[in-house]
Amino acid sequence: MSTQANIQRRAMDEAVKELTKRLREWAATPADQREPAEMFSRRFMHDMNGHGWRRTPAGRTNPLARRPPDDPAAAAQRGAALAWNELAKVIEKRAGIGPDEGGPE
Repeated sequence: MSTQANIQRRAMDEAVKELTKRLREWAATPADQREPAEMFSRRFMHDMNGHGWRRTPAGRTNPLARRPPDDPAAAAQRGAALAWNELAKVIEKRAGIGPDEGGPE
């Protein structure tokens, strides 16, 4: 297991212990003195944020998506060509050029 995974597992274990402790205290409080469940949950999340917990995306990010292209000029040219082709399609569609008029089928 990687170091990052070990750190994450320890942090999760600590959070579970803290939440379990607080839930037991909340459940042991008489019902008429108990704070509402939503308020309890919000207070817990605010406390966890104070300890460094942050909301993160659930999905994994693609490491290749952030990698800069090997040749920025070639990537820009491919992007420009794609945009130019799409623009040509839009112009033809708006102009109403049909297959019998020399447009695309």
